[in-house]
Amino acid sequence: MLRLLWTDSREADLRALPPVSEYRRERAQKSRVETARRAGLCAEWLLISALRKEQAALQLPLALSCEPNGKPGLSFDGLHFNLSHSGPYAACVLADQPIGLDIQLLQADTAPVARRFFTDNERAALAESETPDTLFTRFWCRKESFLKAIGLGLRTDLRTFDVSGDRPELTYESQSYGFRETRIGDLFFCLCAPTPLLPKTLLPEEIKLF
Repeated sequence: MLRLLWTDSREADLRALPPVSEYRRERAQKSRVETARRAGLCAEWLLISALRKEQAALQLPLALSCEPNGKPGLSFDGLHFNLSHSGPYAACVLADQPIGLDIQLLQADTAPVARRFFTDNERAALAESETPDTLFTRFWCRKESFLKAIGLGLRTDLRTFDVSGDRPELTYESQSYGFRETRIGDLFFCLCAPTPLLPKTLLPEEIKLF
């Protein structure tokens, strides 16, 4: 089971949507950017929408538990989720396996960030590319989704693993991880999961939060 939902938070009526978890409320209060605050709230509302398909008697607000590294988790056995947002867009994946999701709007002027955070192979691929900003955005999505899938955060040095190539595979604790990617306009989606459990295709489902 895997559902990938996304939305444009600018179209959401925040007053009409259900209450969010304490975890999300605290994060929203700390956000100084209104666009990021709205997108973060909408990411959890997408999670609620996905859970309602699996849990007939869903109690709100959600009780999200945090792992030692800060990654939030569900109290439902066998269900895993991941949230992401970029600009006004929010996304959620719900699955029956550990999973990582990242979305990113197309980045521009990426060379300084690549020099700081990318491996030699990744920087070489960017230098050879006719569309380096597009490739940079794909690489960044891969890196974040991998760290989310294995339960680590961006405190990890991004230069310690390489995501260049058409179909990269990474190993963590003897488990192989792969990626599925797609793009809608300037919005990039990347899903990371154990290689045997990867879906054949990635089909984001747009949800309107009115």
